[in-house]
Amino acid sequence: MIWAIILLLLPLLAFLIKPVFFKANPQVVSQSEENLRLYQERCSELSSADLDDETRSSLQLELDREFLASDAEEQQHSDDNNVKNRWMLSLSLFVAALAATFLLYNQWGAGNEIRTTELLRKSTQVQLSIPEQQELLKRLAAASEKHPEEIEWAYLHGRLLNGEGQFAKAAQVFADILVSLPEEAKADRAAAMTMLAQARFFAAEQQADEQNYQLIQQALALTPDNRQALGLAGIFAFELNYYQQAIDHWRALWTGIPMGQEAAYLEQGIRRAADQLAQQGESVDLSWLQRAAIKVLVDISAEAKAAAQATDAVFVLARAVSGPPMPLAAQKLTVADLPQVITLSDAQAMMAGMNLSAYNEVTLAARLSKSGNPVAQTGDWQVEQSPVNTKEAELIKLVISEQVK
Repeated sequence: MIWAIILLLLPLLAFLIKPVFFKANPQVVSQSEENLRLYQERCSELSSADLDDETRSSLQLELDREFLASDAEEQQHSDDNNVKNRWMLSLSLFVAALAATFLLYNQWGAGNEIRTTELLRKSTQVQLSIPEQQELLKRLAAASEKHPEEIEWAYLHGRLLNGEGQFAKAAQVFADILVSLPEEAKADRAAAMTMLAQARFFAAEQQADEQNYQLIQQALALTPDNRQALGLAGIFAFELNYYQQAIDHWRALWTGIPMGQEAAYLEQGIRRAADQLAQQGESVDLSWLQRAAIKVLVDISAEAKAAAQATDAVFVLARAVSGPPMPLAAQKLTVADLPQVITLSDAQAMMAGMNLSAYNEVTLAARLSKSGNPVAQTGDWQVEQSPVNTKEAELIKLVISEQVK
């Protein structure tokens, strides 16, 4: 920073000290003195000449005019040179200040970070061109080097390297991040461990090893519900022939995601691991692979129906007996729809990782809401039943008959 200040002060210093050491052009000074000497000499000659007064006055006037004209010409030439010099100095100072500002902004300003943010935002909307991708890589590397305390820049840099297939470089970035993170930053350390394990896995041409498996297990010890870590742990365990561990990792992941392509792929992997264990003479219980589905007959008592309108909302909810209050599955009906049989399953999950299949027991509730709000309020009618096994095969009957006080 001190050198930058000096760089900016040099032009100003030059501008201020110039008058101190400024000297008039010696050629201009000597020429003016010579003109004065000649003028005085000619005046002396004129005064001693034998001329009448009128002629002498006329010649003296002419001599004065010549002297003034020559002096004015020299002065004008000097002024022109001074103006030119001032313009050159001003232009030099402007260029120096502009260059210094640009250099200092690149060094200490946020120009790189602003451009990086623009490219990142653009990448979420459209596919970046190859030059833009290369620019983003360079700018992320510069930002992470400039701001080592802001781990986000390095993390984004590593992820982009992973996406570009530069797995060895990405692994080094995540290894550096892991070293710099404090022990108490558990979530950040788990994320860095997971990305490091993934980068090393792909850098080794998708060959698992014990060191990488231990690393991903450390990540899971910090954040057991980390979906990416669970998936990788299952892959590593399977590749290392730890089939039961692979099933355990994938089971924790499978029960936390809804039905879909990802769940189907996981089920295939689980069954392959179970087949390997069967070939070794071990039996595996995969009954849990059946998705939770609870059939519910929702009805309403005559008293509750008399106090309601046909368009009033009816919410049917399933919540974990021991767990978060957020519903694991929910469906909305109206009074006019009742009675009706519905099925609560993972398809009605409110958020990822919060599925019926992830829990063994739930509390079922059916609520008639006069306000349309699923949260119970005074004047609503409801019914609850708990606990209910999520693999219950029999039809559960819920009759809305209790008024909320």
